[in-house]
Amino acid sequence: MTRVSVLLSARDPGAAAQVREIAPVLRADRRLEVVVVASDPAYELLVAAGEEPRKFTASASPAAAADTATLVGEAHDVLDDVDPDVVVTGISSLGVGVDEALLACAGTRPTFALQDYPGDVNALGHAYAATYFVRDEPAAALTVRRFSVRAVAVGSLRHAGYSRLDVRRLREDTRRAAKVDDGRPVIGFFGQPPAIPGQETAFGHLVDALRGRMPRPFVIHFEHPKSLDRRDAHVAMLRSAGLTVHDATGATAVEPWLAACDVVATCFSHCTMDYAFLTAWSAEPLGAVLFLMTTPEITRFLHTQGGLAVPDGAERGLGRIVRTPTDVVSALDEVLAESTRRQYHLACRQLPKDVAFRTIVDAVVEGGLRRRAAIR
Repeated sequence: MTRVSVLLSARDPGAAAQVREIAPVLRADRRLEVVVVASDPAYELLVAAGEEPRKFTASASPAAAADTATLVGEAHDVLDDVDPDVVVTGISSLGVGVDEALLACAGTRPTFALQDYPGDVNALGHAYAATYFVRDEPAAALTVRRFSVRAVAVGSLRHAGYSRLDVRRLREDTRRAAKVDDGRPVIGFFGQPPAIPGQETAFGHLVDALRGRMPRPFVIHFEHPKSLDRRDAHVAMLRSAGLTVHDATGATAVEPWLAACDVVATCFSHCTMDYAFLTAWSAEPLGAVLFLMTTPEITRFLHTQGGLAVPDGAERGLGRIVRTPTDVVSALDEVLAESTRRQYHLACRQLPKDVAFRTIVDAVVEGGLRRRAAIR
């Protein structure tokens, strides 16, 4: 039996989380053979997850978006070498890289993309994938409305493996390793790419709200791989406010650090949905989310980039939005309350936990067979 060949790609942590789950499923189907290609930081994350991706070296930074010749050239080289029947890519916002270049060079091959954040589609020019696999029907409707592409709701790929986690033990082990004192609230700050405007100011608002708070919080700091140059400055700001800080930046998995938190604070990172799904699989409440939307630039960027009025999950009770700097202190009081933790836990348990892997596999097989029939 001649198998359908699939080229699967990723370039950022969100896409790596998707590929980490779908690659073994595709590989387990005897009708398919799979090659994974990735650029940093996805490459290192996939290697840590046991994958053996081919390294894509062309830059994926926003600054490289204006000069795509190198990206396109390397994408053509990969496609010529692998000659896949089907291309399946991740989606990475802000700039272009391996995913967008492969879609632009795929030619007549069937193309699919794995959406991470609802409504998010990225492309070189207008070289969109033919089909987008998205989390749920609202994400499908938003994606179709914004880009007039085909979108199929399949569940949350990146969270499929959470069913195998012992969330309570993960929380306890991580807190023990970080030497968190009993009785202290654990606040996690999870950074985002530097191209998102206003977040530096919002981080300062959080630091000001934590300064002098009693009991003194324990802060877990987890910088985004694209913002590593802000790491030292952020840690210094937290410590200058008298806070104990554990810098978890660079860890290969974010889930242990999320599980350790009583509050996850960020502007609108997908880490908040990771936390929601961890909470959904936990027998008891973990905590709650604080969306730091304290500058107008952040709100405008969210609307422009994702077509959303509020961060993902906020509309279904999966986090508290804070809009002004003066409200951060009271918002922290609210999300640390036991009643809020219980409400958040109940809301998280309404999330769909199943993933339609068979829908994805069958679509990829059908696309590959259709292309082969067309070129005979």
